[in-house]
Amino acid sequence: MAKSTNLFNRISKIVVRMYRAGTGDFFVLQFKKGTTQSFTMMIDCGCINGSKEEFKPLVEDLETYTRGVIDLLVVTHEHADHINGFQKSADIFNKIKFKKVWFAWTEDEQDAIANDYRANHSEMALALNGAVNKLNGLADTKYYESLFATEANGDAMLAGRKQFIRSLTDLNGLNINTAAAAGTPKPTMVQLLRDYKVIKPNTKIEFLEPGDVKTNLPGAKGISFVVLGPPRSQVYLNRTEKEGESFDKREQKSTLDVALIEALNAGDTVGGDMHLPFDAAFEADARNNVYGDRYEHGGDWRKIEYDWLYNAGSLALRYERSINNTSVALAIRFDASEKVLLFPGDAEFGNWESWHDALEWPVKINGEIVTKKAEYFLNNTVFYKVGHHLSQNGTAKGKGVAMMNSDSLAAMVTLDFKKIQTGWLNTMPNDLLGAELIRKTKGKLFFVGDRNQILPNIKTNRVTIRKDDEDNLNKLNEPFDGEFFIDYTVNG
Repeated sequence: MAKSTNLFNRISKIVVRMYRAGTGDFFVLQFKKGTTQSFTMMIDCGCINGSKEEFKPLVEDLETYTRGVIDLLVVTHEHADHINGFQKSADIFNKIKFKKVWFAWTEDEQDAIANDYRANHSEMALALNGAVNKLNGLADTKYYESLFATEANGDAMLAGRKQFIRSLTDLNGLNINTAAAAGTPKPTMVQLLRDYKVIKPNTKIEFLEPGDVKTNLPGAKGISFVVLGPPRSQVYLNRTEKEGESFDKREQKSTLDVALIEALNAGDTVGGDMHLPFDAAFEADARNNVYGDRYEHGGDWRKIEYDWLYNAGSLALRYERSINNTSVALAIRFDASEKVLLFPGDAEFGNWESWHDALEWPVKINGEIVTKKAEYFLNNTVFYKVGHHLSQNGTAKGKGVAMMNSDSLAAMVTLDFKKIQTGWLNTMPNDLLGAELIRKTKGKLFFVGDRNQILPNIKTNRVTIRKDDEDNLNKLNEPFDGEFFIDYTVNG
């Protein structure tokens, strides 16, 4: 009888709800003992370009679904597509009780290394925001039209410069706080969540370190929360890709229907296939190759007073990627079955790689405490929240998806072409990763956006997708067409 009672007190299933906010993360997990809900967890609330009006019905549904009480909120990192929903719906969040909030160690004001890291980010954010404002100011005054008016191939150079400015502006839009004065640190996520009415006076705040394991949370007996990242090492925080470990970039940018392109104001391209200046190929030189030859061979325009501004592309890349690598990465583990749900935020390669570097975590197996390495948790992953909206550098290859070998694997993707920065179409969805996940999940891959727009951009000539897997994917996604959310149950 005691054994039966013990089993009854353990979590038997977790229902993962992915809200359809757009390209951004907004998840709620309900932990259940049989049919009784005993613990509610929320991870992030954001969408790139999401408006207050668009968030309102989703957050109202959240309030109803959770009955106004959330036991645990995890805020993975500071990008707008993960936190701007808190800002847009502060009036509703003010009515919801959050018992506990977890942040990465990088947000701890008592941590000297974290404070230095944020201070450096503050200076980078200020410089980037200044460059973006200056470039847009020049564009508004038609400066570049006059600059290139007499140049050979001037139209192409003008188009390239405008595309650069648009791309840089989009990337800067990921940052919630860009207007701090020089020498003033950006507010921590703790400060922001207080401002957004999420953290109340009685909300408990904790900071997570790689190697931590949180157990015995009230209402979540039988569940371990394993903290994989973010890493402490600056080397890992700055490492975004590695040869052979990241999926190859798309050969061509993703395509949308004509009406949607116009609605998104996709802008000019040259030759129909111009890559935006925000990938590794542009880090050494932020100038777009549309006008590279002209720059090398002279011309008055290359001597312009504002030439320093065009190095902002490299600055933006380093800044945004290092923020992605500060993502809280969690493995949520059923102690009895050893099944794992993996939520890595927007962790890029350095974060993933750090999990495998001398870290071990204590877990309970058959009543005994043993230590396990990262590969164990990846081997047992049955649910994967796909990192960074299915981009090529948001999921490690050999040290990530290749180790996810459970026959029960399912995954969710927070990518929506109706809400996306147009520059991201060069990296999202990555066809190689998308096809691999469809194969590994046997079609149990759920999209927050319209699969009829996303799937054709996965089915390139580089990949093969089995018809049975695609049919299963459509069958599983179809019941959620037109709904605010997608629910998936993980049985423990």
